[in-house]
Amino acid sequence: MNPDLLAKMTADTRALVEQMQSQDSSPPEGDWIEAIRSEYRQIIPLAGEAEAVDSVEEYEIASDSGPIPLRLYRPAPGRRPALVYLHGGGFVSGDLETHDRPLRAIANRSNCTVIAVDYRLAPEHPFPAAPEDCFAALEWVRKEAEQLQIDATQIAVGGDSAGGLLAAAVCLMCRDRNRDQPTVQILIYPNTDLNADTDSWRELDFLHPSQSRENFLKQVELYTPDPDQRTLAYASPLHASDLSQLAPALIITAELDAQRDEGEAYAQRLREASCWVTHTRYPGVIHGFFQLGGAISSGKVAINEVAGFLRLHFSTQTEAEQEEYILRSAG
Repeated sequence: MNPDLLAKMTADTRALVEQMQSQDSSPPEGDWIEAIRSEYRQIIPLAGEAEAVDSVEEYEIASDSGPIPLRLYRPAPGRRPALVYLHGGGFVSGDLETHDRPLRAIANRSNCTVIAVDYRLAPEHPFPAAPEDCFAALEWVRKEAEQLQIDATQIAVGGDSAGGLLAAAVCLMCRDRNRDQPTVQILIYPNTDLNADTDSWRELDFLHPSQSRENFLKQVELYTPDPDQRTLAYASPLHASDLSQLAPALIITAELDAQRDEGEAYAQRLREASCWVTHTRYPGVIHGFFQLGGAISSGKVAINEVAGFLRLHFSTQTEAEQEEYILRSAG
């Protein structure tokens, strides 16, 4: 690896990268999709210990295409705001288990109920199955808010990587379908352009083969078999002609992430459309660090930032906490 890139990494990021690169990098044998999914699940312990929450509840949404599983994390009894969370995994991987640990931490630190969505994956269910499932989940949470003990006026949407793209798409769908916007959108190192044609993709395509541009584009082909779909707004939000009237956004990017540029371009497009945006670039870390808080300390910092953003916009912060958060964001 380029020594200049190694020098930019935080010490814990560098240790993890070196460990990744020492592992077998040969292409998976047999069922490629199942191999990718199995490899993605290996990150679960890198999130650190699973925190206890007050309760974990399982639900299924009935839909024309079949049930959509949800998992609800309550930090404490009682009615409170909620975050509908859409996991990453390149549209072909990820599930309720891969993101269980960071979502428990967000629930505890934000004092909000967190609802994870197990949307359908490609190639079994290509675009637009995933964004439609995520939109349906948000609509269901709103409809069942009283039963779920959720404040229907304070529901956010968020996600990481592919899930960040889906969260952005859900906001566009709400606007286009005359639904209320989520209170905020939280986009953690989001995909926003399925073309993967940016300087950061060219400069930072250096990690394990599972995170390579070649591998990503293979997943894109499975998610959007029709190339003409890849520039549709709900598939690549950066290509949307209009980004006005969308929810305030927290966008988190990583300095050494191949998806960095498209996430930051989306932040700029939202600002140009007069949307309220907070953007934080985490130095010296790689794609996935949010899920790797047990190995990369910045992952826990990002979880705290997400929780603080929710507390601020849901008005669950004290006045002193609000002032501290605003000062930290400005700095």
